[in-house]
Amino acid sequence: MKKIIVAVILALFFTSSLLPSVSSLKNLKDASNTCSLDDAEYYAVIVGIEEFSGFETPTQEYLDESAIAFYEKLINSPNWKQENILLLLNENATKDKIHEALTVWLADKENESDIVVFYVATHGWKTKLKDRIHGNAYFFTHNSSGFLYDEETKITDKELDSWLDMLDSKHIAIILENCYSGRFFAVRQSGRTLLAAGGKYLFCPCNWSTYLEDTMFGFFFRQALDGVADINNDGWVTVQEAYHYLRLPVIWYSIWYHFPYFYRSEYGIRPLFPQIPFLYDRHIGSIPLIKI
Repeated sequence: MKKIIVAVILALFFTSSLLPSVSSLKNLKDASNTCSLDDAEYYAVIVGIEEFSGFETPTQEYLDESAIAFYEKLINSPNWKQENILLLLNENATKDKIHEALTVWLADKENESDIVVFYVATHGWKTKLKDRIHGNAYFFTHNSSGFLYDEETKITDKELDSWLDMLDSKHIAIILENCYSGRFFAVRQSGRTLLAAGGKYLFCPCNWSTYLEDTMFGFFFRQALDGVADINNDGWVTVQEAYHYLRLPVIWYSIWYHFPYFYRSEYGIRPLFPQIPFLYDRHIGSIPLIKI
C-alpha cells in the first residue's frame, strides 16, 4: 500500500511539472504581442563551450555546435547584422572574455531601445549553501578546472546580473543552455526574459542526443526559429513563441531518450532525469528574435 501511495505522489508531482503555470499561460497569450521596435538594432553575444582547459568531457556533447548553429540562424535573418553578433567558442570563451564581451563590446554599442540577446551553451551546476552568497547557480567557462564552484572560472547568476545591469537596453533575452539554468534567479529583472533549458530544483539536466547529433534544447529551439513557432503568423518568431513550441518536444524526447533514467559514470550509477525548459518573463510584450 505504501508503494502505491508513493508511486501516486510521484506521478502527480511529475505530471504537475509538465503543466504550464499561470504565468506560462499568460506568456502564451502574450507571445503573439510582439513589441514594436521598428528602429531597434539587434545585438547578440553567443557563447559555446565544449572544450575545457581543466578537464575533458567523455563524449561529444554538441555544445559549441549548438552555439554555432544559433549564430548561423541569426546572420541569415534580415533583422540581424553580422557585425552586431559576437561568437565566443571554447578557448575564446574564458570568464574574462565573456565579461569583456558584455560590459565593453556590447555596452559600447547598444542603447535602451535595442534588442539584446545573450546565449550560452555550456555546463552548469547549482552552488552549495556555503557559496550561496555568490549566487544560486553558475555556468562553466573554458578555463574551468572542475565542477565545483570557484570565483575565477565560473559565472553565477548574481555576477551575470551585475554585468547585464551595465547595459542600457530594456529588451534583453537571456538564453541559457546549461544544467540548473532555471536557478539563475538574479537575472530575472524588469525588461528581461530568461529562457532556461534546464530546471531549478529536481528536473534540471540539459542533455544531448547522439541520435539527433545535437543538444536536445538546441535542436527544437532552432526548429522553432524556422518559423513553425510563429503563433500569430506575423512573420516573426519571438522568444516566448519559441519557448511554447519547444517545451513539450524537449520534455517528451528526453523522457524517451533517457529511459530507464540511470547512467553509469566514474562515480557509479547516477539518476538521469527528464529535461524541462522554463521561461521567466519580466518583459512587457514579446521579444522578437527572427524575422521569417
